[in-house]
Amino acid sequence: MDFGKGIESKMKRTALTTLTLLIALSLNAAAQQSQPQSSSPSTPQQKQNQAQPQQPPQKQEPPIIDRRKLPLADRPNLSLADVNTEIAVDRRVIVTMTALNLAGYDYESGHRQLSALRQQIREDLKNTNPDLVRRLRDYFQAHRKGATDAAAVAPYLSLALSLTEPPAFTIDVPAERLPEDVREITDFALLLEEFYRVTGFSKLMPKYVTAYVNVAQTYGAVAGVALGSVLSYLHTEPVLELPPLYIPRRTSGPPVKAPEKKGEKKDAQKESPLDIPNRIRQFVILPDLLNATGAANLRVVRDTYFLLLGPTTEPNVEAMRRAFLTFVIDPLTERQIKEVAAIRGPLKKLMESRGDRLNQEYADRSAYYLITDSLVRATDARMDALGYATRRKSSEDEAIYELSLGYDRGAVLVYHFYDQVKAFEAVGVNVRDYFAELLKNIDFDRESKRLDEYAQRLTRVKQLRTEATLAPVPPPTISNADEKLVARIVEADQMIKARKYDDAKTALESALKEKPNNARVLFGLAEVASKKATALEDGDKVEEALFVAIEYYRQAAKSASPETEKWLMQRSYVAAAKILDFIVETNPSLAEKLSVEATAAYEMALQLGKVEGGAYEEAEKAMKERGQKSKP
Repeated sequence: MDFGKGIESKMKRTALTTLTLLIALSLNAAAQQSQPQSSSPSTPQQKQNQAQPQQPPQKQEPPIIDRRKLPLADRPNLSLADVNTEIAVDRRVIVTMTALNLAGYDYESGHRQLSALRQQIREDLKNTNPDLVRRLRDYFQAHRKGATDAAAVAPYLSLALSLTEPPAFTIDVPAERLPEDVREITDFALLLEEFYRVTGFSKLMPKYVTAYVNVAQTYGAVAGVALGSVLSYLHTEPVLELPPLYIPRRTSGPPVKAPEKKGEKKDAQKESPLDIPNRIRQFVILPDLLNATGAANLRVVRDTYFLLLGPTTEPNVEAMRRAFLTFVIDPLTERQIKEVAAIRGPLKKLMESRGDRLNQEYADRSAYYLITDSLVRATDARMDALGYATRRKSSEDEAIYELSLGYDRGAVLVYHFYDQVKAFEAVGVNVRDYFAELLKNIDFDRESKRLDEYAQRLTRVKQLRTEATLAPVPPPTISNADEKLVARIVEADQMIKARKYDDAKTALESALKEKPNNARVLFGLAEVASKKATALEDGDKVEEALFVAIEYYRQAAKSASPETEKWLMQRSYVAAAKILDFIVETNPSLAEKLSVEATAAYEMALQLGKVEGGAYEEAEKAMKERGQKSKP
């Protein structure tokens, strides 16, 4: 082993992590001091003025320095404004989502109950004119075109952000710059204006703006971490200005001529271009509390990237990171005209190979979109695997599995880009300097076979995720536990759902010392062990962790109360059996012994009969599949 190379690599990783923290903490400090705006985003000039540090009166004023001309690393008091980013509350979004909720938008992720705020808005507007509600519902249903609820809402968010402030709600964006799906619903603005006027929503607005502001105030520190990590990982600064879309010439009136001097020759009259300012790019984070839990929509209006975040228990740092990656990478892709033209043909062929699974958006939009989306997904997955700006670090196998979901729908360069950014991250080069290289030497033949290349690893993650779904919601009564222990067990369950496995393990091990034979504690430790195995990359360590989980499941089944915890016994048997089956698939040398043990565990589960909250159907299905495999 080359120890020198290992030390050098470790030093580079340490330097990258340190830089990430320095930038993130600088952004954090400024973000925590800032307050979200309760109106539409401010202009870039206003933000620039706000960013200017106040100087105490002095006899000799220091020279004024334009912050925008300084690299980020050289700017004092770095803030979100330095990367044209702000956190705001948008009244147009509040009104639009209120109307959609009345129009029948009832989607909630994971079949959850509607959030308290969504229930409140329904209560506040329960007396709305039935005819108006009917027309809102009819419009929403007529324009969804078979899309899911979550997808059907997205164009309405873009529309909202393209309107003037209430009460007018007039289109404020040129028609040619509206996305196609928004052009189809522009007349919804008329319904929105009527809804706002008829319901007297202006009286309700302050209450909901306050709720939104309270949530927006929690975004600042997390946004600093997300944005700082992106810029540090890519070793770059975002492109904040773009040239005008066109520069018109002077057409009205003759140009002003300077007085001619004697003896000077008359030059031919020339047209002079108008002085058109550059387009300013902005990144705006908005709470979208009347949307589904965990929803994250990135919508681009003119040159502003709006990230709208549904309600969550803690700020969605991953969504902020992913959206800002798009903000940073988009203009870089658009510069690669020559490189994109060279790969357009084979890229289209590779994309179309996804057949019926292809997301129509990739087919309808340009090669630039596919390239940006693939690179964003790849970089996002890599940052997850490194633990940058995420609530839970992923394993390499999990990153590859997540990329497979995008690849299958049309983001067919995700694996190529994942390998490339992984190789460049140790070099520490600005992404702008090697962006063109990312598009060269793409092995399209290999890219077409990536899912086959990773088949075993994908199967492994999918199997382990399936096992994780076996965990039931804990019942209100827990045997062999006092009120204090019950509270600790429920708290540990919440930690497991939040993927805070180390915290859950610590809490459960402490509880086990007090009640060594408590089945719920043992079952929780089994769940933690099996889930933590998904984050391991070494096959031997995965197997070792899974055997630990099996042992906990066995102890849980043995300790469970036959009167009140039969469901837990059954689930423990089935979970242990499924893990044994998985180990057999990955290590056939253990098949003879472990297959017998798995069969015995399934049989014990079936002997318990159908139990509410149990796993009888899973055991029955597994035994039928065993019988079919044994037939000649």
